Amino acid sequence: MKKGKKGVFLTLMISIFMILSACSSKTSESGSDGEKGEVIKLRAATGLSTQHAWWSNNMVPWMERVEELTDGQVEFETFAGGELVSVPDEGDAVLNGTVDVALVLPIYQPDQYPMAEITMLPLSKSDAHIGSNAWKALLNSDAELADGKTFTEMQFGDFKVFPISTTQEYSISTTGKEFKSVKDVKGTALRTPSRIHEQYSEKVGINSVTMPAVEMYDALSRGSFDGSYYSIADWSGYGFQDLFKYTITGVNFGHFNAFIGMSAAKWDSLPKNVQEAMTQANEELFSKGADEWIKRSEEMIKQNKEDGGKFVEFSTLDQGVQDLINKGMEDTWAEYASLLEEQGLPGEKLITLWRDIVIEQGGEVPESIKNLE
Repeated sequence: MKKGKKGVFLTLMISIFMILSACSSKTSESGSDGEKGEVIKLRAATGLSTQHAWWSNNMVPWMERVEELTDGQVEFETFAGGELVSVPDEGDAVLNGTVDVALVLPIYQPDQYPMAEITMLPLSKSDAHIGSNAWKALLNSDAELADGKTFTEMQFGDFKVFPISTTQEYSISTTGKEFKSVKDVKGTALRTPSRIHEQYSEKVGINSVTMPAVEMYDALSRGSFDGSYYSIADWSGYGFQDLFKYTITGVNFGHFNAFIGMSAAKWDSLPKNVQEAMTQANEELFSKGADEWIKRSEEMIKQNKEDGGKFVEFSTLDQGVQDLINKGMEDTWAEYASLLEEQGLPGEKLITLWRDIVIEQGGEVPESIKNLE
């Protein structure tokens, strides 16, 4: 009888020990993210849909590669389509701790990031790779713009920034209205994605309509305006291929930018091996994002043509229309620089830096911009 009690007692003690060991192991795996080897769970978000190329072909592959490089040490819990954070609040959500990492779209918040719109300046020649490489070069530039600070330090000093590809170049697309003469251009109502496009529109007599891309489909369907400045490659993210019937190609109205952002404080708290994995993943996958935009553009053009869409090369337009559009492009660069200078920002230095970077990456700028000092 005593022996039996002693056996029960021993079994009970072993069970308690095993439970405590399991609890200890679980705590070790999910503890603080400051020590190498512990599981680090990060909340990642975007207000964009899961079909958007920035999510499906930029951020998702990046997260998967980080998990792979860290052998599962890092795990991401994802929220898309506005499930947790809406466009354009992703940057604020990162900084206030709602999420740990997100797709940040700074152009939608010019009051906070007024210099981020620089990539939307119209160009004479560019493509998804040129625009993406120029954006990355700008973010990594060590050129001092004001008070000894670089572009990234001035705009995104509270973030750890991982560059991702810009969109393909923006075009003008309408639900059917054609630009056969200067008279057709003036008075056309187009959705404008940035202040730069608002300035440009004013220069050429286009009526500007400002709204996030996620709200455009319903408005276009109702005939609230004629069309938009938009990237052909990004049509599928919102279903615009079903609405646009006329597109001008061969002229560039800028590239929309974004980045994968994390607060600087969160970044500093991560183990070195995790930081290295995130940086490596970003470098490995960067150019593939631009490839996806080009692929999507080709698919959209083919599908849209089959559905009756019309694509018109800029050089075939009426000469008066060409002159109007080109003059507006040149004037917009100077107007944007002045706008920033009025806000106490280095507008002239910024557009000169951007010009030089674009040319270095193989792009071309309006002729008068080449002569800026």
